[in-house]
Parts: sequence; C-alpha cells; structure tokens
Amino acid sequence: MNCKCVPETRQNRKKYIEAYYKPNMGKGLPDFKVLGWESKEAQDMRFETLRANVDLKNKKVLDVGCGLGNLLEYLNSNGINVEYTGVDIIEDMIESVKQKNLIGEFYCMDIFKQHHFESRSFDVIYTSGIFNLNMGNNMEFLMRALGCFINLSKSIIAFNLLDKNSPGKEDIYYYYDPEEVAAMMERQYPQIKNIKIVRGYLNNDFTIISRKVDFA
Repeated sequence: MNCKCVPETRQNRKKYIEAYYKPNMGKGLPDFKVLGWESKEAQDMRFETLRANVDLKNKKVLDVGCGLGNLLEYLNSNGINVEYTGVDIIEDMIESVKQKNLIGEFYCMDIFKQHHFESRSFDVIYTSGIFNLNMGNNMEFLMRALGCFINLSKSIIAFNLLDKNSPGKEDIYYYYDPEEVAAMMERQYPQIKNIKIVRGYLNNDFTIISRKVDFA
C-alpha cells in the first residue's frame, strides 16, 4: 500500500537518519547507545510509561522505528504477551534484530512511503524517538505521520517526544510543546480522542497516549 503522506523534510531523509545511527553500529556498544538514548534506564522508562498507560496484553502492536527490538525485549521480560510487528527504515537495524531470534515480525521499510499492511491492522501503534531528530519541519512530519497511524490503528496511538523545557538542549534534536501538540492533534484529526499527556518520568521527555474512534 502506498502511503506517501510524509514529505521529505531533508533532501534525503533516509541518509540523514542513517548518518546519525549507523556510526555507532558494529562497535559492540549497548543497544541504548547505538540508538542515542542517555541510558538503558531512561529507555526502559519510556517503555514503562507505555505499559503503565495502555493495556498491551495479547494486543497487536506495531512498533514504528523499532531499532534493535528493545520494546519487545522489555515486554517479554515483564511477561507481557503481544503480537508484535516492528518496522525500521535502517536495514542494518533490522538485520541485527533478526539475529536476536525474538518472536515477532520485523520489516525494513519507510512506512510513510509504502507498506503492505491493511487499514486497522493493529490495536496499538507505538513509536519512540523517531520524531526527535531535527528534520527541518518536525511538526508537519509529526502531524502527517499521525494520519498514517490513524489508518493503521484500531484503537491506541502512542508516542514520545522531547520536551521544550528540557535542560541542555542540542541543535540536532527538536523539542516540542506538549499542549501545542495535543491542540494540533485535536484540530487536525477528529478521529483522535482522549489525548493524555504523560510527564514526570524523565526531565526531557513526555508521552502522548491517544485513542482513535471510528465515525459511523
């Protein structure tokens, strides 16, 4: 299915993303360092925020920007059974995660350009970190990406973002106003309801949990 809903915000978005992640691959670094997170504990706190706010048990979960499969590892370690699908734009990431022999489906694709999934294929759409790199027009990227997620989701859309009030901001990243994001979601997508902003688990991050409704 074609899903050309997100414009190229850099001249070559894939190469820009690869230039950030690939230099850390193949060096024997822990996964969180390869993915650019500050610590494993911080990475897990983001996953814990999802787990604490969404009933994931036996749900069909799509992890967009799955990286090295750490969300699935986290859920497995906490005894949460899901029907998991992970997608990532970087082929080396997918090849690496497949070597872990996790029980799930992993695909290398730019889901915002083309994918093979049917509408309403997943109970939960989740993404962690894919909106963090400063791509030039992040708010447009985010809002258009949500259109793709709405098409694929039956119910829950959840994602985390860097907070505009983060200490020690870096130019390579983009920082968001939580209330502005929620307001834009409400204006642009009437299918999204019950928007919840979760703060406090980290000093530089917030998570948005939202529910999709279908209009008769």
